[in-house]
Amino acid sequence: MKKIIYNKYGSIADLEMTEIVIPSIQADELLIKIKAVAINPIDWKRLEGQLKIVTGSKFPKGIGIDFSGIVEKKGDTVSTFQIGDAVFGALNAMKGEALAEYIVVKENLIFKKPETVSFETAAAAVTSGVTALYLLEKSKVKSGDHLLINGASGGVGVSAIQMAKQKGIKVSAVASGEGLDFIQKWKPDVVIDYKKQNTWEQKIAYNAIFELSGNLPFGKAKSILKTQSVFANTLPNPVDMLKAFFNNLFSGKKFEIIMANPTQKHYQELSEWLTLKGLEIPITKTFSFHEFKEAYQFARKGGIVGKVVITF
Repeated sequence: MKKIIYNKYGSIADLEMTEIVIPSIQADELLIKIKAVAINPIDWKRLEGQLKIVTGSKFPKGIGIDFSGIVEKKGDTVSTFQIGDAVFGALNAMKGEALAEYIVVKENLIFKKPETVSFETAAAAVTSGVTALYLLEKSKVKSGDHLLINGASGGVGVSAIQMAKQKGIKVSAVASGEGLDFIQKWKPDVVIDYKKQNTWEQKIAYNAIFELSGNLPFGKAKSILKTQSVFANTLPNPVDMLKAFFNNLFSGKKFEIIMANPTQKHYQELSEWLTLKGLEIPITKTFSFHEFKEAYQFARKGGIVGKVVITF
C-alpha cells in the first residue's frame, strides 16, 4: 500500500510517498480503507518541527489526522462495526498518519458515517466540529454571552459560529478578504476585518475568545475579556502551555489550551449536528491522493475559507 511520510522535520517538500505492506490487525483493531483525509494546521506544525518537544525524533512519521473510509477487516473482539461499514474518525493529533491507503484503528476512534453525509464532508467535519464542541464546553458560554472568534472563516471557526448562534450566543467574527463575505451566511452579530481594525480595540467585553489563527496573543486579548472569562487557543506552542498553567493559578481570565480528543459522545453529538441541526462543513477544494504536496501547499499558504480534503 502507499503512505505519505517524512524522514525529518522540514517543509512540505520533505513529504514523500512510500510503499509499505498493508498492516495486520490485532483482535481489538480494524483495518480501514481510506476514502478521504482532511488537512489541519496541526499537520504542518508537526512536519515543521514546531511540536517536536512532544512528537520526538523518531522517523519516519506519517501525516494526517481526520479521515473517513470503509471497514476492510475487523478483529475477533470488535463488536461495534462490521466489514463494509462506512466510518469516520480521527487519529492522535501528535501521531497522525491517516494519509495512507489503509490505516489500523481501535473501535473507540471511529464512528459510523451518517448515510446522508459524504466521505469528504465526514473527514472534514471531525477536527472542525469536535474542536468547536470542545471550545463551547470549555468556555462555558451560554445564551446571551459575548463570544469573539478570531480566525472565523476556517473549518473550526465556521463550525463554532453555527453552533454558537444556534445556542443564542452573541458572536463577533474576525476574518478578512474572501472570508468576510463567506461567514456572513451564518449571520454573526459583528464582523471584524482584521486588516482594517484592531481586534483588541473593540468596545465589547467578551465572555470568551476562541483564538483559531495563531495571531492574537493572550496578553492583548486580556484587555477585551471580562473579569471572569476564557481565552481558548487551538494552536498553542510550548510557551503558551506554560503561560496557561501559571496564569490560571491566579487569574479569573482563564487561558485554556484546546486539543480535541474525540470520544464516542463527541462523535454522536457531531453526527446529530450534521444530520439534524444543519451544520455545514464547507470544503473549499479537494485534491487526489497523488496531489498530496499540492494540497498541503494550497492549505499552508493561508487565507483560505473552509476545509481542504484529499480524496482516494
